Amino acid sequence: MVKMLILAIWASAATALASYAAAEWRMSHALAIEAGADDHVYEYRKTRVINVPIIADGALLGYVIMQFLYAIDARAAEKLNVNPEAFILDYAFRAVYGDPGLDFRHLEKYDIGALTGQIRSVANEKLGAGLIKEVLVQDFAYMPKEQAPR
Repeated sequence: MVKMLILAIWASAATALASYAAAEWRMSHALAIEAGADDHVYEYRKTRVINVPIIADGALLGYVIMQFLYAIDARAAEKLNVNPEAFILDYAFRAVYGDPGLDFRHLEKYDIGALTGQIRSVANEKLGAGLIKEVLVQDFAYMPKEQAPR
């Protein structure tokens, strides 16, 4: 009889403990989902290709061809009145065109990380902090004037 009573108490305690653990897990999972609902949902978008002329000593030497990929907060982007691509491409053009340290013969030495970081920070200043999470380089190449299509 004592064995049956101990077995009944043990089964009741195990059931109660398992139910409590399942309820706690489910509640923490539901809270995590609610907290995640407030997080930003980023989507990646490509810019169009731009050509930046490289001019030295008053002569056109060639073009730097650039295209970027950027992660933008999808919900906030729907509310914008302007295309964020305009700010990204404008700053990229200005940065490359006006950079006296750019050696078109050695583009592999160009600091792409600094360029993309500056593009992101300038675009976030214009559009709102945190709207653009990151800017990636899709294409960055140099084409001499002689190879350019006419």
